[in-house]
Amino acid sequence: MGLVGRNDPFYDPFAFAPVTQPRLGTAGFNSLRGPGLVNWDFGAFREFSVTERWRVQFRAEAFNLTNTPHFANPGNNVSNLVGNAATGAIQDLAGYMAITGVTNLAREGIDERQFRFGLRISF
Repeated sequence: MGLVGRNDPFYDPFAFAPVTQPRLGTAGFNSLRGPGLVNWDFGAFREFSVTERWRVQFRAEAFNLTNTPHFANPGNNVSNLVGNAATGAIQDLAGYMAITGVTNLAREGIDERQFRFGLRISF
């Protein structure tokens, strides 16, 4: 469990079979979990008094500070699996149980580490 990339299954691909007739399975609801999502945003600021009336604030912010990749869930269509009937081996996963994409966190489509600095002058 836990491989990421093309033709690397995240779970055991032999644990499930295509549905060929109406029947009840034994897998529980939500029994599989994807790679998860971990994100750490950080911000700090400091305010300085220049005079009694003027103040300057320095602000630093970091988005995805640890630069953690956000992988999508593995493909779940068992019908995509191409196997060898004679040997029982897998010829091609074709996206089944493989993680082939990333999750967008809706921050302008950018998931890599970002830093932002700001300076505010108050009077």
